[in-house]
Amino acid sequence: MPIKQTRYVDIASAVIGASAVPMRKLTARLFSTNPKIPAGKVLEFAPGQVDDLLGADSPEAKFARQYFSYVSPAPVSKPKEIQIATYEPIGRAPSIYGTRAAALDELKALVDGTITVSIGGVTKTFTDIDLSKAASYADVGSAVQAKLNAEKTPQFANAYLTFNAMDSAFVLSGGVQEKSDINVAYSVLADAMGLSSGTRSAGNAAQSPLEAFIAAEKVSDSFGSATFLTDIPLPQAAELAQYVAGENVKYQLHLNVTAEDAEDWSAALIGTASTGLNLKTHDDHFVQALPMAIMAATDYDRTNATTNYMYRQFGVTFPSQISTDLNADTLDKLRVNYYGETAVAGSQIRFYQRGFLCGGASNPLDMSVHANEQWLKSYITQQWFSLLMSTRGILANKDGEARAMTVIAGAVTKGINNGTILPGKSLTEVQKIAVADASGDDLAWHDVQDKGYWYNTQIVENTGKSGLPEYVMKYVLIYSKGDWVRKVEGSHNLV
Repeated sequence: MPIKQTRYVDIASAVIGASAVPMRKLTARLFSTNPKIPAGKVLEFAPGQVDDLLGADSPEAKFARQYFSYVSPAPVSKPKEIQIATYEPIGRAPSIYGTRAAALDELKALVDGTITVSIGGVTKTFTDIDLSKAASYADVGSAVQAKLNAEKTPQFANAYLTFNAMDSAFVLSGGVQEKSDINVAYSVLADAMGLSSGTRSAGNAAQSPLEAFIAAEKVSDSFGSATFLTDIPLPQAAELAQYVAGENVKYQLHLNVTAEDAEDWSAALIGTASTGLNLKTHDDHFVQALPMAIMAATDYDRTNATTNYMYRQFGVTFPSQISTDLNADTLDKLRVNYYGETAVAGSQIRFYQRGFLCGGASNPLDMSVHANEQWLKSYITQQWFSLLMSTRGILANKDGEARAMTVIAGAVTKGINNGTILPGKSLTEVQKIAVADASGDDLAWHDVQDKGYWYNTQIVENTGKSGLPEYVMKYVLIYSKGDWVRKVEGSHNLV
């Protein structure tokens, strides 16, 4: 073998400056009690896929169809996916949803069947299963279940096996509502029943909404908004809303409230940031799907991508929830959003209003402004990680500050392009003072008002968690948020 050429010429190759971390998605996340959604997982669905897995009549499928119906104004875009995670208010036993079972005659031919089942780490093999006398699929299930129930272990003693005639499939459920896995090993009998190739759904203990939210967040925090299809008690909703508010403009939480409960829910939540209250008037219609779809559909890589959440419409027929000024005024004061109806030139027009979140004066209350800041935080976080991981780092000197300024400048340019940052918006005197306080520059408000932004960086020395000195790059970004006009008032003067 000749001498390697690397002895003389040795070249190293690599991609430089690549994004080190992905961008967070602003997809909607739906929390469901449907047992077909595996515990401990977050599933992502494209249009039509929820119908395939959970059935067209399921609440999740109805929500998804309304969600995916939304199409934004120009530049046109639409939601690409929806996420579904589990919520178990009363717990769930581990289950297997079998594939289509073999013909009954084929099952009856098995007179000495064997099946091996594992539940919660305990594995049992059941033999001598005779199905020759079975007159129906239910008889097949009963024969196999009797073998499982003969065991003393609660997971097997209380297990049950049913046949879903709609899907022509068996469903095996463990006997204890606990966090555990379930599996059926391949055998001739298990294959004929469709259990060895079925969908496995792990069990779970009972959860509060907050526990379900945190469990799904640990799987992935790449989503922008969340809602629960199941009605949740106000104390638990308040607990969850407080957690979301504490995440500081990371998510939007959308909750359903009835007209009868609106005052109580508003009183409990109106000061809690990042929470949207949405009117519930029909079991099969979910008005919160619209603001969640608007966020997911917004493509922040496009010019003028941001949009006003008010005046937006579903792409399907959605019933009017409010049609009188009196009711609209009542809900507006409670900060409850709804699908309202008005009349223009003899036509009935329905649209979402008014697109506000709960929270105080220091919180972003406009859903669009909140979503824009969610995007900006996610984008600039990605840029910081990429700078730290894909380059040699940020030097603790003026050159390092210059690198940081470059990152912020790129984010600001992108924010102006997509509409997150709004140049030319007049500031009030109080806002000018606030800008001066935040920047330390009495003239910074001119930049914010005219250009839409002001920023600065500073590298300082701090004592880190290890007790050793560390350098920290601190930056301040002030920008004019993308507010929207919600009403037009005119004065026609005829001479």
